[in-house]
Amino acid sequence: MGLSRRARDVGVAMAILALTALIVARVGGGDGETLTGAARAADGDTLTLDGQRIRLLGMDTPELAQVCKRDGADWRCGAAARSRLAELLRAGPIACRMQGRDKYDRWLARCENAAGDLGARMVREGLAVAYGGYEDEERFARAERKGLWGAEFDMPQQWRRTNGRPQEEVHDAEPGVLGGILDRFGF
Repeated sequence: MGLSRRARDVGVAMAILALTALIVARVGGGDGETLTGAARAADGDTLTLDGQRIRLLGMDTPELAQVCKRDGADWRCGAAARSRLAELLRAGPIACRMQGRDKYDRWLARCENAAGDLGARMVREGLAVAYGGYEDEERFARAERKGLWGAEFDMPQQWRRTNGRPQEEVHDAEPGVLGGILDRFGF
């Protein structure tokens, strides 16, 4: 009996140590990390900060090559989205809170600067659609017929599918096995 009790105690101690190691890895492993500094727009929903590619979480913009129709005329809505993000980035240094990576190994993050939450601004101004976040901002943009909502356009996901471009999944940060386990326990 002494051996089985000892084995159980060792097993419990090992489990506690493993859980502690997992928590340390989660806290120090990039998820939740904040990057700050000057950034540049790659397109309407992706930026580069300190050499890191960051995909703005919770929204989606038209692709750079995507053309929409406004008042019967072509409107380069993808280029307009990138131009607006670039303009917002000029408001000053940004802070991006990393929340995982997407299937392209880009960081998924919420970013803000003096202009506010960049994703919220892009969706509220109608240059992005809600994609796992910012539903209230999209309702406002639709009601006010801002940007895309005052034009004829294909949703970015549909445009990518029609034009043979890689598909984006709704931006749930991929926490991995460890993150999934820790999320279930509230860590």
